[in-house]
Amino acid sequence: MGSQTPQTGSVGTIEVIVSALILNPRGEILLIRQPKWGDTWTLPGGHLKPGERLCDGARREGEEETGLILTARGLVDWGELIDVDYRSRAFHFIYFDYAFSAESSDVQLDPSEIAEGVWVAPSEVLSYQLTPGYRRTLERYLVSSDGPRDWACRPDLTG
Repeated sequence: MGSQTPQTGSVGTIEVIVSALILNPRGEILLIRQPKWGDTWTLPGGHLKPGERLCDGARREGEEETGLILTARGLVDWGELIDVDYRSRAFHFIYFDYAFSAESSDVQLDPSEIAEGVWVAPSEVLSYQLTPGYRRTLERYLVSSDGPRDWACRPDLTG
């Protein structure tokens, strides 16, 4: 995915994407393969719905795609991806990736979106062919000395 600055009109909208970095009871990380991203591995996720909080959207996407019940651990990474030359369409994503714990490893993948899933030991996760954005998220998760930041999974404190 490139970091080019798109020409005016080449990207229709800016899309907010949320993802779930899911850990099972053994501390393994769930990687999935989706047909739309080819042979690369990703994390479960998708578009945020209007009126939905970021952490809630990441939990919803993770639960819908895996059948797991998730408990929020916190924000791992955020950023943007811009690719005006992607094979199916140009895109500009603002993304937020959250860590979650799952009580089980019994995944029920949504076959309409996910071709394959695998639990991977943290020490091996970077050996997989990952999309660039998820590689960055996983690298940040693995080197974090204080764990995910939990501030973004708290209820709204603005009143």
